Amino acid sequence: MPANRDDETVREILRRKRGSVKDADLEPGSPSWDDIMEMTWEEITERARKREVGFKTFKKLLGKAEYDK
Repeated sequence: MPANRDDETVREILRRKRGSVKDADLEPGSPSWDDIMEMTWEEITERARKREVGFKTFKKLLGKAEYDK
């Protein structure tokens, strides 16, 4: 699978991932999947870098090839 592009939305990335990726436990205080669907990969990685609650987990789930279909 190709790497996520900075301008790609979470919705677009999820099309390449297993459906079970959304079943992963999120930290208390994390936004929901619905809340981040229109965010870009660049926004996810930036928020993870800033250590905003939940975004490190989203980055891991969306970025690792092991979750690809």
